[in-house]
Amino acid sequence: MPGRSFAKLGVLIIVMALAATACGSSNETESTAPGTLLPFAMVQDTEFVFEADPTDPNKGIFRVKTTEPMICTIVWGETEEFGNFNNSLAMNGTGIIDHDVILPGAHSGTTYFFRLQGSTADGNQFRSETGTFTIPEPEDGLASDDHMSDDDMALHGPNLAIGTAVLDTSSVFGNGWKAENAVDDDTNTEWATLGDGDSGFITIDLGSTHEVVGVEFLTRSMLDGTATTETYTVTVDGGEPLGPFPAGNPAEPRFSPIQFSGREIRFDVSSSSGGNVGAIEVKVFAPAG
Repeated sequence: MPGRSFAKLGVLIIVMALAATACGSSNETESTAPGTLLPFAMVQDTEFVFEADPTDPNKGIFRVKTTEPMICTIVWGETEEFGNFNNSLAMNGTGIIDHDVILPGAHSGTTYFFRLQGSTADGNQFRSETGTFTIPEPEDGLASDDHMSDDDMALHGPNLAIGTAVLDTSSVFGNGWKAENAVDDDTNTEWATLGDGDSGFITIDLGSTHEVVGVEFLTRSMLDGTATTETYTVTVDGGEPLGPFPAGNPAEPRFSPIQFSGREIRFDVSSSSGGNVGAIEVKVFAPAG
């Protein structure tokens, strides 16, 4: 499930950060009194792993297992002031053991500082030392968000969906996962539903009638493969559904050529792995030139 900065978890992270500041140096970790900050190594079961996200060259993935269920957050950034925090998509406000965390905006080849902090059900708080990581280059060589070939670009013009109005959606998981994230031209944000599975949909308004030559649906997904849209349909101005078409991702957008003229475009999830389906971006392309 979506696991980043929704209200309840955000409050917990702030509390943890304040506690970390107040507790001082690691020399005080011998005590287990309430509020004492303990070394994260006490609950760490595997090494910290940082790797490239194979579906998006503009994201990294952090993985670690803990010896008991925990609520954890990784703070990271290009300086020791960090500036970013993320937690496991599967956490949803409860402690877990397998912490697989997407790091939006963590580019391969760049060195970042990081620190991990978290708490267990008994109220004990843990924090790692500040370290560094570098996301390795993905195996396919993708290292930026500009991976569309000249042949792909020749098929169509600009994406008409950027900044358009969202008329309707099947549901929204929360404020951090609003439907407008699917048309903001930012692969670091996502629209996620509240468990709609194959019933998920989003309708956008292009503002006026346009000629269209193709579409894309960049699916969001969980690291365990759930919440992945496999195919989708497109309905134009309330007509008959067109498709299904294969969904893609930022690394492989899977442009689907289709010609129509319309204004209100509805994307329906046709088949999926279930759960909180949604889209990183939905795209509607004008003719080339």
